[in-house]
Amino acid sequence: MKKIGRMLALVMLVILFVVLVVGCGGQNTSSTNSETKEESTDKKEEVKRISLATGGTAGTYYPVGSGITAIITKYVDDIEATAESTGASVANLKMIRDGKIDMILAASNTAYAAYSGEQPFDDKPVGNIRGIAALYPEIFQFVVLKDSGLEKVSDLKGKKVAVGAPGSGTERTAKMLLKAHGITYDDIEPQFLKFGEAITALKDRLIDCAIIGSGIPTSAVVDASASLDINLLEVDKDVMDEFLKKVNFMRLETIPEGTYNGVNKDVLTIASPALLITHEKMDDEMVYGITKALFEHIDELERVHAQGKNIKLENALKAMSIPLHPGAEKYYKEVGLFVD
Repeated sequence: MKKIGRMLALVMLVILFVVLVVGCGGQNTSSTNSETKEESTDKKEEVKRISLATGGTAGTYYPVGSGITAIITKYVDDIEATAESTGASVANLKMIRDGKIDMILAASNTAYAAYSGEQPFDDKPVGNIRGIAALYPEIFQFVVLKDSGLEKVSDLKGKKVAVGAPGSGTERTAKMLLKAHGITYDDIEPQFLKFGEAITALKDRLIDCAIIGSGIPTSAVVDASASLDINLLEVDKDVMDEFLKKVNFMRLETIPEGTYNGVNKDVLTIASPALLITHEKMDDEMVYGITKALFEHIDELERVHAQGKNIKLENALKAMSIPLHPGAEKYYKEVGLFVD
């Protein structure tokens, strides 16, 4: 009996030892799993989500901006970037001034006005913006119906003209260009419409001219030329030569014959480059990575929109109307483009 008792006691001790070992192992596994989950959560938290304010979906800003954010997300570590459709330049500049967005697209001339505190930013200048890159030329297109009898911008007196969305860079620049030709809003019936809305109004003959400030070919104008007989008005070269003596962030540009269906002539107009802009507090290394990724993978942007082929490294600082971000400057120095 004593022998049996000793054997039972030994068995109980073995069982107790096994339970203790398994229990400790389970606790270690649980701890490891917990640590793994925490590490996974930390990694997720490291991903920086940023947004790029663009423009209306019928223009060029939105598809180009979507292409840029796709490149950023794909090639810059720990960043997820998305494009947002907005009211374009003026609205974007106000958003970044107020800390509501990380990056924006805006016309060079409008960015200059914002930074300098000119209208419509005279009440509150946008001093926190910094340039990343000058992209493609935004070309001002004065779209009319071919049977309108209109040939030049100066013919628009007394007409109904879509001047762009309220608060947009197109509207601001359209007003400047009309004024240079001796036309104020008192001389026309201004219609404050986005690109898509303006083309619809032109189709319905509710307006005489739609002013579109965008890279070419602009989808809204392509759409118009596919279903309508359209024409593009020319600017007055002498008038624009005088205008450009005061405005160094715009330039004369020619819309080549055949850009749009039915427009079988070269058309002289004016352009301002689109800028990729951030704010002064954006991390230097992040901006460096964004700039590097953009120009090293510009071929991917070319596949997204025809305007991609007009975004060139050698033009990245041309007509840059605001201070450059240090992160972008670092990249341009590396490739030999930036000179102190």
